[in-house]
Amino acid sequence: MKISLLADCPNEAKDIAEWYFQEWAHKDPQATLESVTEKVLLGANRTELPVTFVMHINNELSGAGELKYRELPEYPGYYYWLDGIYVPSIHRGKGISTELIEFAKSKVIELNLSGLYLRCDSHKVKLYEARDFQTVRIEEGKFIMEYLVNTDAPQGYQ
Repeated sequence: MKISLLADCPNEAKDIAEWYFQEWAHKDPQATLESVTEKVLLGANRTELPVTFVMHINNELSGAGELKYRELPEYPGYYYWLDGIYVPSIHRGKGISTELIEFAKSKVIELNLSGLYLRCDSHKVKLYEARDFQTVRIEEGKFIMEYLVNTDAPQGYQ
């Protein structure tokens, strides 16, 4: 298993966008595969948000995730988000999600961010709790979870 930044393999953006479109974005009537691909490519960064990261097993794309900065009125003070953790069914059960989450946590430390938030369904809560996330809110059946790492870091993204 090897985790890389999308910046190092931007040719993977289309496949990631297809995953994201099929899993989530198809529910948005305004989303297209092209618009999702454009958003994924925004994460082709090394040192600033958004950052998209990918997992390869034997040179085959086997998972992805994103770190994003968002100012959402419904979540004041929750700036840094883990999003898009996705592993295709053929690669599930191999610990890929865990590796992607741990990579995201290490990137939060590297970027000197205060912590990380995510939004997930109830069946994913135990996965994130095992990775030191705690539930801070439940809204519309979704769990908002937090991982605090550096409480001295600035709250807004630099």
